Amino acid sequence: MTDLDTRLRERLERLDAAIPAPRLPSVPTPAGRPAAVTGRRSGAPRRRRGLIVLLAAAIMLAGSVAIAQRITYPDLPEPALEGALTEILAGRCLSATAATPAIQAKLDALGKTDWVIESRPGAAEASCVSSFIVVPHHAVVLIPGISRKVAEAKEFLIDELLRQCLGRADAIQLVSSALTSAGSDRFVVRADPWGNQGGPLDKMDEYRRHVAEGCFVFVGMPTRTADGAAIVELWGPWP
Repeated sequence: MTDLDTRLRERLERLDAAIPAPRLPSVPTPAGRPAAVTGRRSGAPRRRRGLIVLLAAAIMLAGSVAIAQRITYPDLPEPALEGALTEILAGRCLSATAATPAIQAKLDALGKTDWVIESRPGAAEASCVSSFIVVPHHAVVLIPGISRKVAEAKEFLIDELLRQCLGRADAIQLVSSALTSAGSDRFVVRADPWGNQGGPLDKMDEYRRHVAEGCFVFVGMPTRTADGAAIVELWGPWP
């Protein structure tokens, strides 16, 4: 019997002892009628009492299961693992297929045999992946990353869209051409007036002036679609 079973049994015994015995109503027995009727009815309160105990047991057991399902590992720093992942991925363009065995070898070397490697949508198809760790779940998570060429294309777009004053259609065409030339083939360009408004902190005043003049600027690639395609955000004036 486990500790949980023992604690549950003790609580049920205390609950059972705390339930008062029901008092049957005093009903006068007519003359000539057998008094055994009272005996037949005395079983109903006991059945109700047993039902209460069973319901209490079910509630307590359900609560114990729910608590057990929420148990996770302590969220402690993992500098050795962080350093190992940086060593594998920093400055390199590795696919998920290439990165996974290298990461697994590092996990084994660090004695983290209960850790798993998971992939977010789009990581399996991406030419480059990045990673982060979820310590409470003992997981290394792979996400679509960007190559050095795509990073350089982003810097080019920041400067080029500030240098020129392009409308929505021309800005989208420039972005699509630059990213495709850099090797990125899974992206969506959004230039909606209700979209994100932002950019490099040291260029925000210049961004606002440029948009006020009727031009579009490059916000960034902050999120991805459900299937992992990069979402490229542009900021421009209302139509």
